[in-house]
Amino acid sequence: MNKNLPIIVLILLAVALSGCTGSETSKLTSVQVERFDRANQNLDAKIVDVKIEPDDVRAGEKVTAQLLIANIGNETITSETIEIKAKVKTLDDSLANLALKTMSDEKKTRNYSLNFNTEIKPETNGKIAAVFKTIEQMEGRNLAGTYEITITLSVNGQKVEAWIKPVTLRSGKVREFTPVPTPTPKPTPIPTPAPTPEVNEIATPEPTPEPTPFVAATPTGKNTTIFVKDDRYYPSDITIDAGDMVLWVNKMDSDYTLVEMDQKIPDMVLRARNSYVFNTTGDYRIGLYFKPMRGEPRILSINVRHNASQ
Repeated sequence: MNKNLPIIVLILLAVALSGCTGSETSKLTSVQVERFDRANQNLDAKIVDVKIEPDDVRAGEKVTAQLLIANIGNETITSETIEIKAKVKTLDDSLANLALKTMSDEKKTRNYSLNFNTEIKPETNGKIAAVFKTIEQMEGRNLAGTYEITITLSVNGQKVEAWIKPVTLRSGKVREFTPVPTPTPKPTPIPTPAPTPEVNEIATPEPTPEPTPFVAATPTGKNTTIFVKDDRYYPSDITIDAGDMVLWVNKMDSDYTLVEMDQKIPDMVLRARNSYVFNTTGDYRIGLYFKPMRGEPRILSINVRHNASQ
């Protein structure tokens, strides 16, 4: 084995994980979260979720990393910096893994950062995405293995939170996702025209117009309470009148983020309780986000109707 291989492997690690800010393919340990002291108490944010696509990424494949950030402060976020510290834990290649045991933690670790300019208003979420290509091998040794990464989030130049979790690059043949070429069409012979039949025009019925949404001029003063417990809504399906208020009460110690799946209303951070007056009729789907989170969010269905008697 080339004696320079361990150093080369770690240099390539910074490239191989240059967008890998969190993978759900590794379940060795749970996510560890660290909060930092802030000089500006009005500026704050938190990492809600980190997703990697594909979820079974192999060394050498292209990867899309998506980071969901919640603004839980009182100031608008205009810039984000993601600092990543990647430390190799084990490699699947036995010879390369043996060489790791003789190296210091400093040589096993590489640091790099990514800068973004996504605007996130208070009590809303913002998404950051990066596409990158991992390295498959070096000197004939596959780079598949387990890595520990620390993802540190800074907003508007102020450090706020860090995630620590394992990431796995799998071995196997690299899959190429290439578009299927469009076949060249064969020429179609021109048919002999037939006599034109007499056509009787049939009037096309006009489509039924969709009802115009009703907007309540003033709140009704009525409210419906939704409890959030064990990462679920209780109840999860309600019908209210335009102008009614919905009150969410958090029965858990952790914070949640309420996201209307069609962006009809602003996102809301739920600590102890939060509320919103639904003035416009329609159907709303409120997703429940939290960390660490697996799979799709729980949905609260709200049907807002027009009560003509009001």
